Amino acid sequence: MFTFIKKIFFFISFVLLISSNSNSAESNAEAFVLKLTDEAKIIFNDKSLNKDSRLKKLNDLSSKYLDLDALANYTLGDYREKATNSERENFNKLFREYFIKNMSSKLNDFADQDLKIIDSKKINDNNIIVSTKVFSKKDAQEIAVEWRIYIKDSKLLARDLVVEGLSLARTQKEEFSSIIASKGFVGVIAALENFNKSN
Repeated sequence: MFTFIKKIFFFISFVLLISSNSNSAESNAEAFVLKLTDEAKIIFNDKSLNKDSRLKKLNDLSSKYLDLDALANYTLGDYREKATNSERENFNKLFREYFIKNMSSKLNDFADQDLKIIDSKKINDNNIIVSTKVFSKKDAQEIAVEWRIYIKDSKLLARDLVVEGLSLARTQKEEFSSIIASKGFVGVIAALENFNKSN
């Protein structure tokens, strides 16, 4: 009888431990998203920053919170396996600059928006989805945004945003795939270089 009770106690403790760890991971991911967005808003609200200073701060923010190398590799699609190491390194470098400049130009209205955590779900040991609502004070618009958070070496990093059901990573991958199909890998490199030079 005593042995049976010990087994039940161990089982309950094990279940509670798993539940606690899962909840902790989800809570950490939610706090991560809030911290990321708070720091981004500080950058976009700082009117004293010139273009270069803003890009520098966004680069630092990206290094801290985003897994841009993984995102770059994903957007290359099937060509990732065909590219040489030097091609991938060059692409990753250009992609980082492209991503940061693109983010800077498209998120100017971000400072006007508030974010609310709706829910979070641990998909597996390394992936958590944080569901949020973004509210724009300017036009009273509400947007559903899912944050795909990856746990890499015990560190949380964002790998994708799904805005109203549309994956930004997948959209970028499709755009690059279209360019590669018509102009080859050199076409993607040229497109990134042209964007980076003009922005």
